[in-house]
Amino acid sequence: MQPQPILLYRRRWTLLFQVPFTLMMVLCLAYSLYRAYVSNDRLFTALFLCAAFVTFCIAWTLGGAALQAYLQRNPAVVIDATGITDLRPDDPHTVPWEAMERVYLDNHENVILVKLHTSHKDSALRVIAKALKRWQQRGDVVFSLGGLAYDTRQIQKALKVFHTAAVSPIQSLR
Repeated sequence: MQPQPILLYRRRWTLLFQVPFTLMMVLCLAYSLYRAYVSNDRLFTALFLCAAFVTFCIAWTLGGAALQAYLQRNPAVVIDATGITDLRPDDPHTVPWEAMERVYLDNHENVILVKLHTSHKDSALRVIAKALKRWQQRGDVVFSLGGLAYDTRQIQKALKVFHTAAVSPIQSLR
C-alpha cells in the first residue's frame, strides 16, 4: 500500500520575520533619503544616498520574497505515485519514478538528489557532460527544499516506498 501524496508548501511563518524587517528597511531608506536631502556636505550626501540605495535593494528583495510567500498558496513540490513534481514558477518539471536510478534526501543541504538511469545509446560527449553535471550538483536532478515546510522522516519514507514500488515491476520484467 502506497502512502498518501506529500504536498510541500512554502513556509508561511517566515512572514513574521520578513515583514517587520522589510518595514524597518523602508524606514531606514526614508531616513537615509531625508538625511541626504538636509545634509549640507557633499560627502555626507553621497554616503546617505549610497545607504539609501543599499537599504532600497534589501527592502525590495525582502518585500518581494514576503509578497511571493504570501500570494503562493499552491504546493511547491508534490511527491506522489507518478514521481516528484516541482511546481515552482522558475523551473516547473516532473521526474517519474521509472526514470530514477536512485533518489536521496540530503537533509543537511535541504535537497532531494535524483540520479537518472543512463542510456547506453548516449554519445561519449553527452556521457561526459552528464557526469560533470552530476559531479557539480551531486545529482542529475536536484529538487531544492529550502523555504518549504516538511517532515524529514515522512519524506524519506515516501521516497523509499514510491521508488521501490515503481522500480520493482520494471526489474521483474528484465
